[in-house]
Amino acid sequence: MKSAYDTTLAEEEISIVEVDRGTPMGELLRRYWQPACTSDELGELPHKVRIMCEDLVLFRNGAGEVGCLDLHCSHRGTSLEYGRIEENGIRCCYHGWMYDTQGKCIDMPCETNAFREKMDVWQPAYPVMEFGGLVFLYMGPPEEQPLFPMFDILDTYGRDDVVLKGLKLWDDHSLGWVRDCNWLQHVENALDPWHLIVLHEMISGDQFESVLTQGGWPEIGFSETDLGMRYDLAKELPNGNMLERHSEAILPNIVLVANIHQKGAEPIWREKATEVIWCVPVDNETVYGICICAWPASENGAPVEGWKPGTDTISDIRPGQLRERSYEDKQRKPDDMEAQEGQRAVPVHASETLGQVDAGISAYRRKLRDATADVRDGRDPPNIFRDPETNRMIKTSCWNTVTAPEA
Repeated sequence: MKSAYDTTLAEEEISIVEVDRGTPMGELLRRYWQPACTSDELGELPHKVRIMCEDLVLFRNGAGEVGCLDLHCSHRGTSLEYGRIEENGIRCCYHGWMYDTQGKCIDMPCETNAFREKMDVWQPAYPVMEFGGLVFLYMGPPEEQPLFPMFDILDTYGRDDVVLKGLKLWDDHSLGWVRDCNWLQHVENALDPWHLIVLHEMISGDQFESVLTQGGWPEIGFSETDLGMRYDLAKELPNGNMLERHSEAILPNIVLVANIHQKGAEPIWREKATEVIWCVPVDNETVYGICICAWPASENGAPVEGWKPGTDTISDIRPGQLRERSYEDKQRKPDDMEAQEGQRAVPVHASETLGQVDAGISAYRRKLRDATADVRDGRDPPNIFRDPETNRMIKTSCWNTVTAPEA
């Protein structure tokens, strides 16, 4: 017996998950555009968000322009979540100071215009952009601001067969309703094909109606991609077809998951992922999932009704996707939430015992550490795009392929 009393958890350098401003990982994540909310969340009232340990307020002024400001008014610190949105900006509820979307104070009702102009007050602000139904922030050094990466899934130039929709993972559909753990554990879940077989099939029953364990286990490996890491899964199906499956993690905090509903009944060539999913840190112990989905469009350009995204599991009979369940039910049929939150909110990687099945996760952690070193040494980290000419149809490596025996 290994006495638990005598076990001292190894001291762990947790900078790989800490995201405060000034930490290695916090500075890395701030070099990328990060989604803060869906576009339709910005209505008549201010929208408070917490992202990477910072409290901010988002708003859309009367002209339709979006701003992102520090939560607390520069006057005396009142929260702008209680402000009033007007045509040209957001007005603090306490003494009426109003800021435009860039953070410039454009009105001080209790002061003269001459005094206001002399004071030249600017509320701290971040650049904002909207794309695909999401609102993105750039929270890094202004001089290092990159282009938004146009992955092939999202690049709709010249296409009319899809419409981009911004979705919260725990509202419209779900990759895993996991919130009370750090962001990295949610990313690593996408590089862990074995948990599909063990957690979702052996332990909790066949949650995906999949073919992964029918007739034996698949062959699984890992490989580097141009954007990060992926797992490679191959399995001969009971019907004689061959399933080839890849899911990808894109540095630093994007995951692509191949269609989990693929049954392998008919041949299909490179059925690409339909969602680009960001695992965004709220702080060091909490994550939210949000994505852009390339939703099939009808002839009139509207999203096709009744279609199901490739990672949708809310609409399936999968009790583990429900946030509120009895403790006994969680113990009998644990899901992603229980597995990931059960790893601790902040992991102790030094106490883990990794095996061959964790090769992809180990490699991804090394890539993240290398990326933080790039930032520290003044280099661009991976997946920073600056040339508009080459920032098109960036190749992703996530898909299902089904081939017939004769192929």
